[in-house]
Amino acid sequence: IPWGFLTLGIVLGGWWAYEVLGWGGYWAWDPVENASLLPWLTATAAIHALMLPQRRGSMKGWTLTLVLATFLLTLLGTFMTRSGVFNSVHSFSQSDIGPTLLVFLAGAMVLSVIMLAARIDRIEGEGEPTAPLSRESAFLANNLLFTALTFTVLLGTLFPLVVEALKDTKLSVGEPYFNKMAVPMGVAILFLMGVGPALPWGRPSGERVRSVLSGPAVAGLVVAGVAAALGVREPWPLVTSACAGFSGWVTLRELRVGGSLRRVGGYVVHAGIIVIIEAIAISSSYRVDRELTLAKGACTAFEGHEVCFVGTRTVTEANRTKETADLQIDDTTPLAPSLVKYPRMPNPIGSPAVLSSVTHDLYASLMNLSPDGEKVGLHLFRNPLVPWIWVGAGICAVGTLLSLWPRRKDKDAGSNADRGGVPSETPPPVAADLPASSEATA
Repeated sequence: IPWGFLTLGIVLGGWWAYEVLGWGGYWAWDPVENASLLPWLTATAAIHALMLPQRRGSMKGWTLTLVLATFLLTLLGTFMTRSGVFNSVHSFSQSDIGPTLLVFLAGAMVLSVIMLAARIDRIEGEGEPTAPLSRESAFLANNLLFTALTFTVLLGTLFPLVVEALKDTKLSVGEPYFNKMAVPMGVAILFLMGVGPALPWGRPSGERVRSVLSGPAVAGLVVAGVAAALGVREPWPLVTSACAGFSGWVTLRELRVGGSLRRVGGYVVHAGIIVIIEAIAISSSYRVDRELTLAKGACTAFEGHEVCFVGTRTVTEANRTKETADLQIDDTTPLAPSLVKYPRMPNPIGSPAVLSSVTHDLYASLMNLSPDGEKVGLHLFRNPLVPWIWVGAGICAVGTLLSLWPRRKDKDAGSNADRGGVPSETPPPVAADLPASSEATA
């Protein structure tokens, strides 16, 4: 439940930044954006790590550590958004509550470490991943990547703050660092999203591994080939497309198998994440933008569209004045970006206009208007596949609801699927792993 709400909150934040701020993007590795991403990464790792205690009796201490880390990172995010230590359009307030939150965070961290140190030997099981190419090992690799990505984002977010506190020197860590470090790990996670569900538990034979991975590998190559034919040439988007095809094939195959709503919902979430990552890869690599000035009645060509400036209009409200530039796209579709002026703010705030289609967004941001309204300064963007980010988020929401739908209390043979496996592919668990004699009988 909290994972679903956090996912929704992150996507809504990106949508707000895209639709309101007028800069043409949806994610900029802002410190407060990162504050929401950090607990999402560890929570996602924890959800996957839970499979191992359930199936093999292993990794209980690690799973609990991820849950505690998620809570602590949530406290850190609250501190970052409420204390005013970071300058961000996402910061909610600047108040004196920062030191109190910091003390609470430190206390919670110390208590968590003490509890783990005192009790972890009493909860840790004896099971271990049984083979390098098994579902257990894939889950472990998945967790390591999520942890590494969490540390990378945390370091880039907090390092400038630490330097400023120690040396009184302002330092910024921008998008190049995050993209260089996070993109490879994100693509690897996307790949493991397909490898993990495809591999059987236990010690599968080499022939079995080749059998379950050959189909997804072919699908990945086909998707990469289609992407290349459509003009994708940069290495990382091509690799992302191949991994999306690989994981997408596995996800669709597992959905065809069916099972409980919990299992189906999990794979629906996987499908949504695959759509989101592919859309992010293409939109961030192939965005086209152009700044221009148009006179009233003039038109210009932009990325397959004809953009004409029709005129201006001004609307005065009780608390603001809104100046709008009326544009005509391809002689049929109106588009109306605006500048909004508030009495207590020295500069107007842009309110962009977005025209969405299946393949891309045409995004218009109004930079300035001449006093007589005869000329307009525009910043136009063509953002490919951005609408599919919001579609993917909707798919994730549906999958989350399916996973949370109440289940019958009685257990049947399909209950194995509740724990992430297909009954026919799941080796019988060892006796120590069976939670109850009734389930052992089932």
